[in-house]
Amino acid sequence: MFSIILFAVLAIGVIAAGFFFAQRTLGIIGGAVLFVGGILFSSFTVISAGHTGVIVTLGEVNPVTLTEGWHFVNPVSSVKDVNVQLQKTQLAGANASTKDLQVVHTDIVVQYRLHADKVPHIYKEFGLNVDDKVLAPAINEAFKSVTAHYTSEELVTKRQIVSDEIQTLLTAKVAPFNIDVSGISLVNFGFSAEYQKAIEQKVIATQQTAKAEQDLARIKVEAASRIAQAEGEAKAIAIQASAIQSNGGANYVQLQWIEKWDGKLPSTVLNGSNGMMLNMGK
Repeated sequence: MFSIILFAVLAIGVIAAGFFFAQRTLGIIGGAVLFVGGILFSSFTVISAGHTGVIVTLGEVNPVTLTEGWHFVNPVSSVKDVNVQLQKTQLAGANASTKDLQVVHTDIVVQYRLHADKVPHIYKEFGLNVDDKVLAPAINEAFKSVTAHYTSEELVTKRQIVSDEIQTLLTAKVAPFNIDVSGISLVNFGFSAEYQKAIEQKVIATQQTAKAEQDLARIKVEAASRIAQAEGEAKAIAIQASAIQSNGGANYVQLQWIEKWDGKLPSTVLNGSNGMMLNMGK
């Protein structure tokens, strides 16, 4: 519109100059050329790759969109270049309560795209700011709704399942607005500082209990091993004693001593029952 007015003013100026210099014919022709050129220039538009053009004529949105490439449109119309590629939006600092009444916080990143053929309706209803007007409220509601069905521990152990459920619910919520959700990610996922500390203490206590149980089991095994060894030694001694008794007692011991004697006489021996020691040397 501004270019049309500008060229119109220039054309009028040229015509007026022609009159002042008595060149009315040349001025009229020059002004007409500029005016037509301005109209043609303002009617020419280019739609970028991955975008769709929405035509707005005197405040009215045309339901027919412009595809990629160059087009001629009504010179009184304006064209809105709308992105229909895969886009990303982020809801930072989302908070919700778990099934066990713990507060969980996270940043939610959502990938989405607009239906190209529905862009005129989207623009008419929400303008170009679908992030704040449509996606943000829907993301927050889906997150709170799904989180309420899980305990804090389940949110950690079943994180992918929770993420899939949020995406499914979010997709259903924004479908009436002609928005497709391709995926979501839960980043900076966590709980309150107090609860995080309680979880750490629980983990430490669990580890200590497991270690104590392992130590107790090891002690029991070692004690059983020592008992088995002692019982074995006692049985061996009993068997040996029984064997000695069954083979004549003292005679058996004397026989065992003779078998082990190296043939050398002792240098000192006891003299009978009076306890005297006799030197058997030279």
